[in-house]
Amino acid sequence: MAAAGVHIQRLRDEATCSICLDYFKDPVTIPECGHNFCRSCLTQCWGESEAEASCPQCRKRVQRRSLIPNRQLANFVEIAQNLCVQGGKEEERKGGVCEEHQEPLKLFCKEDEAPICVVCDKSKEHKQHEVIPQKEAFEEYKGKICSHLEILRKERGEILAYQADLEKECKTSLN
Repeated sequence: MAAAGVHIQRLRDEATCSICLDYFKDPVTIPECGHNFCRSCLTQCWGESEAEASCPQCRKRVQRRSLIPNRQLANFVEIAQNLCVQGGKEEERKGGVCEEHQEPLKLFCKEDEAPICVVCDKSKEHKQHEVIPQKEAFEEYKGKICSHLEILRKERGEILAYQADLEKECKTSLN
């Protein structure tokens, strides 16, 4: 049964968007690099500007308008979701299972930055640690990631503007 659990987890991983960490919804492929994301995740990640964008996974520059709907992946995700529902309880499907206690991972230890089960929370190892519900941790870290992304977008814009100024200056000095 343990081997089946490994395969189910691998199936879940392949059917998961690396931005929202949930099953793909309306998956699209970036043709320049082949990476897949939820359409809404990419839209949110790239923001509203029409400037050049980059793949959130490999950072390759991409054309925003060149996204390709990935129907085959959408079908795969639907099959994976159905198999995972059959393969485990709702708690297991949403957050995994503690390898040591075989309990659902519903909590998050802020000190270790890792999901834990209720039994782990009561152990000596985590007794003095700040532990919060996993959903709450997800929202907190998602907010941090979004704010860091915004800072990086701003810095990238400044770098691109500086690069354009340098190129203009080089052309001027060569003429």
